[in-house]
Amino acid sequence: MPFHIHTQTHVLRKGNSQAKHPGLLVTSLKISQKFKCIVALLQKYRYHIIGWLAFITYEVSAVGIVSGSFGTVGDYTVHYILNIVYFYLHAHFFLPLALRRRHLVLLALPGTLVFEYFLYVSAVYSVEFLGINYFGLELSRPLELDLTYAIRSLWRCLYLLGLSTAYYLLITLRREQGRREELEKQKLRDIIERQRVEKELTESQNAYLRAQINPHLLFNTLSFVYSNVQDVSPKASEGIMLLSEVMHYALGPVHEDGKTDLYREVEQVKKYIALNQLRFSKPLQLQTVFEGGFSQHRLPPLLLLTFIENMFKHGILNDPAHPATVSIKCTDSTLHLSTRNKKRSSFLQKGFGIGIQNVESRLRKFFREEDFSLHIQEDELYYETNLRIALS
Repeated sequence: MPFHIHTQTHVLRKGNSQAKHPGLLVTSLKISQKFKCIVALLQKYRYHIIGWLAFITYEVSAVGIVSGSFGTVGDYTVHYILNIVYFYLHAHFFLPLALRRRHLVLLALPGTLVFEYFLYVSAVYSVEFLGINYFGLELSRPLELDLTYAIRSLWRCLYLLGLSTAYYLLITLRREQGRREELEKQKLRDIIERQRVEKELTESQNAYLRAQINPHLLFNTLSFVYSNVQDVSPKASEGIMLLSEVMHYALGPVHEDGKTDLYREVEQVKKYIALNQLRFSKPLQLQTVFEGGFSQHRLPPLLLLTFIENMFKHGILNDPAHPATVSIKCTDSTLHLSTRNKKRSSFLQKGFGIGIQNVESRLRKFFREEDFSLHIQEDELYYETNLRIALS
């Protein structure tokens, strides 16, 4: 028991200490983040670091053993930092710049190499001069800007340029291999996509062939029923005829652009309303308006019919106090459709269904966003739709 009491006291003291010194926690977090960044950089460039460590170890050991003497740590540090900077400048800046214009490469490349040589000599001599005179740098040889210094610098410059050029060719080769692999992957994806499209096309063709058989059976059956009930029930025969015409339109062909004539769509709306009128013993409380020129325009098939079907499916159309309205007008190549109906009680919480959502997706497929607008408003009692389409 005393042991547990002591542990709790220690935790409390630790918490109090952190509460009194929040800056320590912030500082430790910053140090941790910096440490993680350093580790990430080391991980990213680990092959470069390993390569340079191996190269420097080899050079220092080989030159020291052959000459019998080693330079100072400052001498090695300064010169290898300059060599590393020069190495990457040539590989990532000067050489790509010289090779950028293929028709000028014979002039640009020699000029770039000469410039890099003078840049290397100037940089190395300047750093050595400043290091000796102001920072106490000790060199293994006296600093004299003479012919021997120029030749020694030329040899070192060409040596580094050769290694840097080999590095540039290696990364360029890897980059090109990556591009080729990506192109091959893209070709493979294109082949897979093409096969998928061909499969869907085949399935669509098969579905179309099946759809051609089924409507023939349907229309033949409707024709048979119509012939047998025509004398018995004129009202029923009229309904069968209207149904046949609506179904024939819904399953019929369209133009090459996937659209149908606007006047045919409007005629089917009228027939659909007449067909539903036959279902009820009392007249529908529905006010309709059809105005404008419908004969010179096209639109996706069953677009307007979907709104009318939605109204009959979810609306109350036999209430004289709340009559439904349908208005289709076409003026100045702009189509306006508006519907308004009283909602069924079972529809109050459902909103509009999949049919209207399908209409929206078809509108986006056939028209630009700025060429149409669809507004749907509903409250506890009424449901309204307003559609505008620029047909030209």
